[in-house]
Amino acid sequence: MPQKKLPRLRGMDNVREDEELEQFGDSASLFVRDAININFTSAGRAELRQEMKLATDQALRCLWQSPLHKDCFAALGSYWCKVDAETWQIEQLIECGPGDVFHIVLNNMICMACDEGLFVYDGSQAKRLTIDTPAKPNATDAGDGSLPASDYSLAISWVANGLESALSEIDQVSLSKNSSINLQFPMCLDPNVSHVRVYMTEPGGGELQQAIELNIATRSVMIANLPELGRAAQFQYLSPMKTGNFLREWRGRLWAVRSNVLYFSEAMSYHLTDERYNFIQFPQRIRFIEPVDGGIWVGLADHVAFLRGQDVRSMSIERKASRAPMYGSSTLLHSDMIKELSQGGTWCAVWLAENGFVSGTAEGQLVELQYKSIKGISAESCQLVGFADRLVSVVN
Repeated sequence: MPQKKLPRLRGMDNVREDEELEQFGDSASLFVRDAININFTSAGRAELRQEMKLATDQALRCLWQSPLHKDCFAALGSYWCKVDAETWQIEQLIECGPGDVFHIVLNNMICMACDEGLFVYDGSQAKRLTIDTPAKPNATDAGDGSLPASDYSLAISWVANGLESALSEIDQVSLSKNSSINLQFPMCLDPNVSHVRVYMTEPGGGELQQAIELNIATRSVMIANLPELGRAAQFQYLSPMKTGNFLREWRGRLWAVRSNVLYFSEAMSYHLTDERYNFIQFPQRIRFIEPVDGGIWVGLADHVAFLRGQDVRSMSIERKASRAPMYGSSTLLHSDMIKELSQGGTWCAVWLAENGFVSGTAEGQLVELQYKSIKGISAESCQLVGFADRLVSVVN
């Protein structure tokens, strides 16, 4: 039987015709139609992939390793857990619901988005990032006092872990003579809240300013004299930041996805958002988001878009000629790892599409890395991870 010496192997190819799989010339090479449990090296050799073994019989989902301290986190049942990757022992942190969980590093803490909301883990305990907006307080004329006769507006906010909630609805009271105001606070059910902050206007004024800060155990306060008013209220008309899929941090804001809407928080106030303006709506369901230096890559049902700009109020949406991406298939990759790019060491977005891996640069350029050799990939969802010097996609 005649023997044939195989040239350098270049990987899989289901696009070319059979006759084109073997390349002749000074740098002869060979593509294969399919490869199962095989790795191709940069030298053109084929190596048998190492066998897989079961690490744990627990049904962990959304397993993620923190780049900060290399701790692992996952969801098990309806609980968010910390996972010991050596022994696979589980430490339950907090209830997260039955859905997927998404992680990022935020201010040297782990931030997680789930069905139950946004949470942070500081190494010792998990607690809610957002603070519920307090209900409207009740202000009444209490009689004897030294407050000048005039109209007053009052509102409150909760304070928890050094963060302040959005401002409550405003209650107004009119004093017909020198008097005092009795302000009753609504009930607070959040155990993390430690103080209540009172805002009020000057007599007949319109700007709310900080007046008093009291322990949360206080049920009401009597304001008989005009207190020394401080800074103006910062968080009026805001709401707690929304939870969602594909949690990311970019330009001092949290970003999260719900269906076809991309929500973002206030700048440097990750726990708050403005529901009137802080969102970008797309015509199709969002399949991934990846922020880079020049903007945000957004995967949609049949194409990819690039949100270009630094200011969220003036970002432009650019549609890119790309094949449909897989749901949840994106990650960030250093551009030095992709020979087709010369981006000076910046980070770029990478995702899996119908025609293989695709890269989105920091400047908004789209590079289809495998369009000449791969086609026909389809999946309902995908998980993309870096493993050694390779990208590994697990498709469902």
